[in-house]
Amino acid sequence: MNQLRVLLVTFLLAAIGVAAMPATQFRSSGGILDTHIRITNGLGPDVDLSIHCKSADDDLGEHLIHYETIYGFDFRIKIFGGTQFFCSFQWPGQFHWFDIFIQDRDNCENCAWLIKADGPRKFNSDTRSYDDVYQWNE
Repeated sequence: MNQLRVLLVTFLLAAIGVAAMPATQFRSSGGILDTHIRITNGLGPDVDLSIHCKSADDDLGEHLIHYETIYGFDFRIKIFGGTQFFCSFQWPGQFHWFDIFIQDRDNCENCAWLIKADGPRKFNSDTRSYDDVYQWNE
């Protein structure tokens, strides 16, 4: 009976610890819940891309990405689902936004995106190319 109580108390403390964790945590070391986002500016030479990415819990600020340069960020997904990041993308004469990561949609630990004028393209590990084309969220 005492072993059952100890097991129950241990389980409850672990559950409280998980519930108290922030929704997204920036990683300090590799783990099974860690996700890595990499965004490459594919708009063309001399076209700089300004991006601003956020989740419900984290604002990653604004970043300027030069052509063929990569911006990346890492986070830990929520155990029970619902992790989502969206980014705004701006370059001369254009402004768009896109959900760069939706936990239920994106089954990737290393998610690589190429930003083109007609929409973001996700790297397809099966074909080894950016052939998964998405539409902007407008």
